[in-house]
Amino acid sequence: MPAPKTPRSKTVPKSFRIDKSALDAVEKEAAAQQVSANTLVNQILTQFSEFDRYAKKISTVKPSGFIFRGLLDAADIDKIIELAKTAGSSIPQAFVVAKSGKVDIDSLLDHLRSLALYAHLYEYSENLDPRGEVVTMIHEFGLNWSIFLVHYITAMFEQVGVSPKLEMSDRSVILSLPGE
Repeated sequence: MPAPKTPRSKTVPKSFRIDKSALDAVEKEAAAQQVSANTLVNQILTQFSEFDRYAKKISTVKPSGFIFRGLLDAADIDKIIELAKTAGSSIPQAFVVAKSGKVDIDSLLDHLRSLALYAHLYEYSENLDPRGEVVTMIHEFGLNWSIFLVHYITAMFEQVGVSPKLEMSDRSVILSLPGE
């Protein structure tokens, strides 16, 4: 189940009227990132179309990494596990149904990719192993975040009748799904 190859999307010309201050911010940020303003606007619109519009429906918030780690470190581990199981059995399904119309292994993996790419919760990589798919999530949020992820992912995949193998450390979670 490698990441699906998406054909290069067709671009279309479109003009918008935007606030001067917004344009100035885009141009300044594009220069800082050494990309064109067009590229940056495409990235912003892609993030909206692929993630933010769905995240808004489930009241997603975006705390700083410092605050997020502090909250995790201060939380009771039993409460973290309980929350992870509850969230994992409902939030991913709502998200992927809104986005793709179906809940299956591929749409759940896409959800995990989106959490890396757009919510910045971990660095995500996939490898196809002779035994199946191996996903690695590396993060800076400590052991409690790894524990949360393990229980969240377990509950998430239980919804489609899959029991992934999960390994964790204080900085990573490795998810293995058997090959077909």
